[in-house]
Amino acid sequence: MSHRLRVIPAGGREASYLELPAGEFICGRAAEATLRLDDPSVSPRHAQFVVGASVWIIDLGSANGVFARLSAPTVLRAGDEIRIGRQLLRLEGLPPPGQGKSGGRIWGSPAQGHRFRLVQRLEGGMAGDALPLVDGDYLLGREEGAMTFPGDLAISSRHCILSVQGEQATLRDLGSANGTFVRIRGEQELRSGDQLLVGNEQLRYEAVPLA
Repeated sequence: MSHRLRVIPAGGREASYLELPAGEFICGRAAEATLRLDDPSVSPRHAQFVVGASVWIIDLGSANGVFARLSAPTVLRAGDEIRIGRQLLRLEGLPPPGQGKSGGRIWGSPAQGHRFRLVQRLEGGMAGDALPLVDGDYLLGREEGAMTFPGDLAISSRHCILSVQGEQATLRDLGSANGTFVRIRGEQELRSGDQLLVGNEQLRYEAVPLA
């Protein structure tokens, strides 16, 4: 089996690829990186590919993370980050209503049963819009949904759905043109066809049978 990492440029131009022999390879902005990406959103040593009996990608503590495109409904947990189009969203858990030392509920507006909230992260790390989430389905898209992004043409009209049931949140892509990506948790095994976002660069891993 031959392993390739294909760099997918914007605008539909032909994608170049890098052959990955067995071993460990650095991807980043540094000059010594095996796969050098000249993109300010990419850290000097952003990620490591490990090629052996299987292929893994490891985030090396990069500033902007490594995101994998969803190919099936995926269970999220508090702290997970989502990329759709040019948007970065963060799923945050909400604490249960507080209680005083005597056991009574702390005074304030009645709790609405929110389990999570979805927060838009702006450039520079600031928080934008926030969507509180109770049990149910939440459509995200450019034109329709509980959270819409009308100015982002990279987002489909109906892009993805976030479903909340109790303490579980599940994200599902709706066949969007540009995909829904979730930040990996440190490392992830790759399968042929998996697509990744490293900074703003899109990569696709391919396993090609030997002739």
